[in-house]
Amino acid sequence: MLADDIQQGFPDGTQVPQDLRLLCEFAEANDGAVSGCFEFERDGRKAALAWFVGDESAASQFAVFGCGPDGSLYALWLHPGTDISRAPVVLLDSESSGNKVVATDFREFLRLLALGYDDPGRFPTLEPEDPDSAEALRSWLSEEFELTPPASAAELVAAAQRQHPDLAAWVRQWQEKR
Repeated sequence: MLADDIQQGFPDGTQVPQDLRLLCEFAEANDGAVSGCFEFERDGRKAALAWFVGDESAASQFAVFGCGPDGSLYALWLHPGTDISRAPVVLLDSESSGNKVVATDFREFLRLLALGYDDPGRFPTLEPEDPDSAEALRSWLSEEFELTPPASAAELVAAAQRQHPDLAAWVRQWQEKR
C-alpha cells in the first residue's frame, strides 16, 4: 500500500496522518492521479537526507510525502513542539531558493491540491495550470471532508506563513551552520 510505503520513509516514531492515508487510498483508486503534476514520494527519508546533504538531524525534522515535477519536495515540518496532525506542509525547493510553508496543516494542503496546480504552492499568485486534473479530488474532498478549494491559493499560503516559523529563514540558518 502507498501509505505504508510513505510510512517507511518518515522519520522514526512519526506516523502518517490519517488524512494522508485517506489521500493515498484515493490515489490508489484513481490510478495514482491526484492533481496536476503532484506525485507521492515513497522514500521520503532518503529524499530528505539528499536535500539536506546528509545532515540527519535536519532531515529528521521533515516527513516527506510528495514531490513536484522538478524534484521539489512536499513535507510535514516537524519543528519543535509540533504534533504531526497539526504540522505545516512545506515546499523544499529543488533549487533551495523557494522554500516556504504552503499550508497550515495537511487538510489545508488538500484544499490547495484541489485547485489543480501543476506544482502546488510554488506560484500561488498565478492561476492553476490544470484545474481539470483535480476534478475527482474536489469531488472526493467534498464527500469525505466537506471541504472546498480556497478562493485563492495566495491567501491560503499567506495564512500558513503567518501561523508558522519562516522556513526560508530556517533553511538559511541551517546552510550557514554547515
